[in-house]
Amino acid sequence: MKPTRSFAMLLMFILLAASVDGQEQSSESSRISKRSGKIIHDAEFVRMAKQFGEQWKADDTLVRAKLAALKKKFKKKPNIVYILADDVGYTELGCYGGGKLRGAPTPNLDKMARQGMRFLSFYSEVECSPSRGAVMTGRHPIRNGLYNITLPGEVGSGLHPDEVTTAEVLSSAGYYTGHFGKWHMGGEEHHYPINQGFDEAEWSAGNPPWWVNNKNAKATDDVGGFTQRALMFSPGPENFPYDTGGVMRGKKGEEPQLVYEYSMEKYNTYDSEVADHVIDFIKRRANTDKPFFVNFWGKANHFWGAHPDFRDTPAQTNTSSQMVEHDYNTGRILKTLIDLGIAENTLVIWSSDNGPMYTVHPHGGYSLLPGSKGETREGGIHVPSLAWWPGMIEPDQDPLDIVQITDWFTTIVSLAGATNKIPADRVIDGVDQTGLLLLGEGKGRRDYVFHYNRTSLEAVRKDQIKLNLKPRNPGFHFYEVYNLYHDPAERFPNEAQNGIWAGPGITKMIQEHMLLIKKFPHRTPAKSFYRDFDRSFDPEPSPVYKPKKRIDW
Repeated sequence: MKPTRSFAMLLMFILLAASVDGQEQSSESSRISKRSGKIIHDAEFVRMAKQFGEQWKADDTLVRAKLAALKKKFKKKPNIVYILADDVGYTELGCYGGGKLRGAPTPNLDKMARQGMRFLSFYSEVECSPSRGAVMTGRHPIRNGLYNITLPGEVGSGLHPDEVTTAEVLSSAGYYTGHFGKWHMGGEEHHYPINQGFDEAEWSAGNPPWWVNNKNAKATDDVGGFTQRALMFSPGPENFPYDTGGVMRGKKGEEPQLVYEYSMEKYNTYDSEVADHVIDFIKRRANTDKPFFVNFWGKANHFWGAHPDFRDTPAQTNTSSQMVEHDYNTGRILKTLIDLGIAENTLVIWSSDNGPMYTVHPHGGYSLLPGSKGETREGGIHVPSLAWWPGMIEPDQDPLDIVQITDWFTTIVSLAGATNKIPADRVIDGVDQTGLLLLGEGKGRRDYVFHYNRTSLEAVRKDQIKLNLKPRNPGFHFYEVYNLYHDPAERFPNEAQNGIWAGPGITKMIQEHMLLIKKFPHRTPAKSFYRDFDRSFDPEPSPVYKPKKRIDW
């Protein structure tokens, strides 16, 4: 059976509407507005709230009781640590079927999963900057305007100054906030983390290319087994007046300082240094009256470089080396929380920002799911995520409940008791998943996801059904419909069995989604630029892997 002509035309109309650039929101008088009503959620969440509202109220009562008991014990709100890895595919970690099998053991992340929650249906945005903007605002990139990867030094590219960040909301709720590591949400002064709500921060504005291709780079620099020349990057001329910048450090209300300019030497050791800063932050804030919120956002796992102590992994790739280093640093952070006696009062969330970068295989990560970074196929957006909270999250859980990266904004804010600080003059895509964390599988508050790629809506998931609005065979299919329980690898678009009944329902979802956009227009998207690079290089062989460092916790 084929879709009707009218249905196909309706779908085409929706696609055109979804791809139109948005307009600037008109009513944003302050970074944090006083809430005059309920949070404005997407229409599909409103539908779910009507269906499950009574059960959600009962769940909220249990959640509040657990949080109240915790606050009584520790005399303050829970601390929150958010760890964001880069380009880690769904099956990269051992607890997702990778790890040792991939030649990159991840014992600490695997232990974190066993002691907490491993999400089986977690979704990011398609690329680095969009995911970071989404988790910091609770809004899809198409709404907040940060839908492109930003470059250091760009003017007009980055997180819109009227967006309200997690750090701003938590600061207003009495939290002390810190960010350490990759930022990648704009390099202008108003984009700095210390001007986006963080009390203190050390950050890099950009991504590996700007570490490698700068005036301090040399053609002979070792880039984890490669050289600049082998990567087809040219170092910047010595007297060139412009540079890609460097790592900044500063505190809220103070002038930030340049810590050091980008170089491959610093790039290779950067993540471990950042972990040191996070651990120092936690130690300084552990016994204070204020709870803390801190980001550990590493540059791992890009395909450049490797720390000398972690270079010789069985896989003999840069990303495997970075994965082992990242796992080790995550273990260090968890051990610190345990040693300080504050683990029970600290939620640790770990996520990847998007899928692997297959254009540089084998150094760009791995996933058994099809597609890669920059795509709305499952491999580009269906990524690993973990939550760890001893005594609060029951161990060894692997819920199928759908979670989207915007949800961490709303969930973190809810745990901070600051839901009333969320702006009520814009759509918030993230939903509160506290019930899922504290009550377990089946208590999630989302069974749908809208998947955007820059300004275009390319796919929608509802329960186990995914409607791909950008078919791989446009001359044959009007759309593709997958049952992700039957076909997680998206191999069999079966419009005859699934599309006829699922297509119209999902199309109605899209219509209602678009009607809300008409009432609350998207921001004018930030502009950005891209550079091409040569993808043809081969690794040098490495000796048999012998871990130089271990962490026991």
